Formats: sequence, C-alpha cells, structure tokens
Amino acid sequence: RKTELEMTAHLSGEALARARALTPEKMQRLSLFRVRDYYDRINESKAGLVNWSKSGTQASAADGAGAGGGSGGLPANWEFTLPLKVGDKVEADLGGAFFAATITKVSGDKYDVEFFDGDKDFGMERQWIKLLAPPAVSPASDEDDFDTTGLTKKEIKKLRKKAEKKRNKA
Repeated sequence: RKTELEMTAHLSGEALARARALTPEKMQRLSLFRVRDYYDRINESKAGLVNWSKSGTQASAADGAGAGGGSGGLPANWEFTLPLKVGDKVEADLGGAFFAATITKVSGDKYDVEFFDGDKDFGMERQWIKLLAPPAVSPASDEDDFDTTGLTKKEIKKLRKKAEKKRNKA
C-alpha cells in the first residue's frame, strides 16, 4: 500500500483516479492476502449452520444440544428426499443454479414451482428441488399453547401447570 501511494504521488485528477481504481489485478491481490481469512471464517460458519439445520433439533446455546447431537429422525439428505407440499419454501434448479422458489402444485412425483422473481417451472422432478427447512419437530406434548423456545425445564413446567389450571377452571 505504501509503495502504491509513493508510485502515484506525482499524479493528479483523472490520472490519479485511474491509478487508484480497483483493477482486476488489485482485486486479486486483495482477495489473496487480505480477505481470504474472512471468507474462510464465513464458510466455516455456513458449514456449521448447515450441519445444525440438518440435525433437526431446536436447541438453544444454553443447553449445549443441537450441534450434531440429535438426529431428529431425518435422513442424511433430507433436503432432496422428504416429501414436499404446496407452499413449501425451496430452492429449485433453474439452468444449473438453485434459486429461491415456492411449491405451487404437487402432481405425484412432479412439482410446479414459482421462483422468487415470478418465473414458473412446471413438472420438475424431486431431485432438482431442495427443501430449505426440515419439517417442524412436534413437541413432546400437543397441549402446549405457548412458545417454549429458550425456556428452562422448570419454566416450561410452571407454564404447563398454569395452562392446566386454566383448563380445569373452564
């Protein structure tokens, strides 16, 4: 950087702007030496999130679960094998790349999708559609009318007792 400034010190105006412009060569140097570690960390985080989403658990950081501990009964490639239904948010193949889409129709093993930009594709095979989120894990008790995300077992027990009292009074 210092050398670059010394080399362009005599320039002014448009010539200086051209010299300081981000050329492909400069971009390559930046990506190789300054940005590579940043992208490595980003890619590690992405991989961690993908692994977490595939685990099929809903765990908070406090209880230490969810980092690959629970299988949730999902197959390893659930994104491409679980059944789809109308309204599912997916990524669908459009010319070699996957783009955000929504399932609009299911006909046996063929699916119609509408892409994020309004384009539609009809009769897609399941192998070209990637489900974005695993199906919701059903709670241990179907009686819960409240969100228990982030609550301790003790707090959940209290809420259930309160709800049971309300039901008994009614």
